[in-house]
Amino acid sequence: MKKLFVISILGGVSISMGGSAFVNAAPNMALGGFLFSLGLFLIFQFKWGLYTGRVQNLVEVSVKSTVPDLIVLYFGNLLGTLSAGYVIRFCGKPSTLERVEEIVQNKLSSTNLEAFVLSILCGIMVYAAVEGYKRVEDPVGKYLAFILPIMGFLFSGFEHSIANLFFISLANAWGIEAIIFSAIIAIGNLIGGCTIPLVHKLIKH
Repeated sequence: MKKLFVISILGGVSISMGGSAFVNAAPNMALGGFLFSLGLFLIFQFKWGLYTGRVQNLVEVSVKSTVPDLIVLYFGNLLGTLSAGYVIRFCGKPSTLERVEEIVQNKLSSTNLEAFVLSILCGIMVYAAVEGYKRVEDPVGKYLAFILPIMGFLFSGFEHSIANLFFISLANAWGIEAIIFSAIIAIGNLIGGCTIPLVHKLIKH
């Protein structure tokens, strides 16, 4: 569990790196979406931990063994994104902070239902990215397989729980509303990430 917690902190920092690049690249969504995939690239390369990248284990492995891991992963990712978010905020340019504050304000203005649906769709896309990287053997195709779903969910405005932890920290927008929003997104990502493997399992049976 200690090792899992450490690599999940690093996973949170990795997503923060991608999130920082995304914010600084705005309003160029194509470039921002591409650069955001840096976070997942680092996680794949160094085998670090990401909550949204392992939720499918609830279906593919077992609920009993996966739930404790997901709790550790989420809170490790939280610590990583909090740390990176406030460090980058301390060093950040005023224009960057204004941009992320606007992004977070728009996110928090969503209804709970809207946020929940968008987070489920994001979970599906993240699952596609993770599985694409695992299954595609072609060296170029392997990277396209995870970059395209990541760019897709960013362009579509889907909600990624760990990225949002970073954005909220960078914007210094934590409060009851942000905590509730983050919890909803985390649950939605979990459901979305389990959707495709659950359908596959039902088909097989």
